[in-house]
Amino acid sequence: MRDRKPTRTRDHGRGERVLPGIWRLRLPLDLPNVPHCNAWALQADEGIVLVDTGMHDRDSMGNLERALEQAGFKVRDVKLVVITHAHIDHCGQAPPIAHRARCEVWMHPAWKLHAAKAPDIDRTIEVALLSGVPEEPLRRWAEKRRGQGTGQAGTLYADRDLVPGVTVETDAGTWQVIETPGHAPSHICLHQPEQRLLISGDHLLGRVSQYFDIGYTPDPVGEFLHSLDVTERLDARLALAGHARPFTDVPGHIQANRDLIATNLDAVRAALAGGEKTAYEVARAVYGEQFTEEMASWQMTMTTAWLTHLERLGEADKTADAVEHWRLAS
Repeated sequence: MRDRKPTRTRDHGRGERVLPGIWRLRLPLDLPNVPHCNAWALQADEGIVLVDTGMHDRDSMGNLERALEQAGFKVRDVKLVVITHAHIDHCGQAPPIAHRARCEVWMHPAWKLHAAKAPDIDRTIEVALLSGVPEEPLRRWAEKRRGQGTGQAGTLYADRDLVPGVTVETDAGTWQVIETPGHAPSHICLHQPEQRLLISGDHLLGRVSQYFDIGYTPDPVGEFLHSLDVTERLDARLALAGHARPFTDVPGHIQANRDLIATNLDAVRAALAGGEKTAYEVARAVYGEQFTEEMASWQMTMTTAWLTHLERLGEADKTADAVEHWRLAS
């Protein structure tokens, strides 16, 4: 009998009570280094407010239904869908859920920036070549991406803009909308001041990890740093994040994010100290042996965000050559 090739155990959606009237819905993802995301079910009279939805993928609706069932609910109990930001692992199932539950979708109006710039592999390749990425690994990446789905079910839309002044009413109290761009231009957090709770989306995660959308706003890193200041003033005691478990010590996580940005900016400065480099060369220098083909897209995005922030600070600039080169400002 031949040995079978080991396979990864398929995960399933799970629902667990975190606080009275608040359930964590743990939904599996098929993304590199991101095994799952969280949606949050908030009791609201006889139904629930669903915060985030997971992405649209194989059996994604089944996983959400399974998690809801473990929390004692069904899709028909959803009275409102609230989206923390317009990334597919948070909004990918919003249209079919809203259709089945006959409810509204609320989201920050900056989601339209994502809709206006839908994923375009050819444009991504063009930008990557401009950043100095070699053609062969870029070709392999493109071949793999062309065979993947978008992760978005139907056409994303919002019935109401989630902006400061809008509130979400639940049995756990009234949640206030806090604008926290940086990770995404459409990112918001929900704050429940009496219980000092923060539904933090991907703005703050239990394991300090960062990602910044680039190409939508002038300086995502600068926006994120400002959003850290905003959330610090809320004095939250418990964060209900978009991935992994809830966590306390919110101030400590905020400072750890500031420290991580400072460390990475110093690494970029050090890489440029030796002379002009493409963004690709800077990324290879910053990540070293951790730079892999599987993670290169994420690593290039992060490096470009840091370079852009240094440019905004007046510490770096780039050439207008066919392949851009970055250098420390003189």
